[in-house]
Parts: sequence; C-alpha cells; structure tokens
Amino acid sequence: MDNYLISVGTITYAIKGRDLLRDLGFKANITRKTGASGAAGCGYSIRIEGDLDKAMDALIKAGIKVQ
Repeated sequence: MDNYLISVGTITYAIKGRDLLRDLGFKANITRKTGASGAAGCGYSIRIEGDLDKAMDALIKAGIKVQ
C-alpha cells in the first residue's frame, strides 16, 4: 500500500483531518514537519496509507486547508 504525507498548517487541521480520514477507513497518523537540518519546522503532516486523491477530496470537502 502506498504512503503519502499531506501537509497542513496547524495541529487543529491535522487532528480533524486524521480523525476524518480514519472514519473513512484510512490508516492515518500525524507527524511534525522537519526542516533540512532535522529541526522541527512550522506545521504538521498527516501520513496516510491508501488513495491520495480520495483522501485529498475528503479533506477539501470538509474545509480542512491543505498546503
């Protein structure tokens, strides 16, 4: 199964997105974005397994801003 990272700007969007995707049957977890130096950067990502297009559509329809 393919893994993807979907970038979101805030922890609130990350949590809402993760919960929505889990409800739709995706395996989803939150990760903190890191910079090239390995230091924590601004923002979060949702790591998913599955159909990226379906996940993105669901997030956008729910009003979750992806970057």
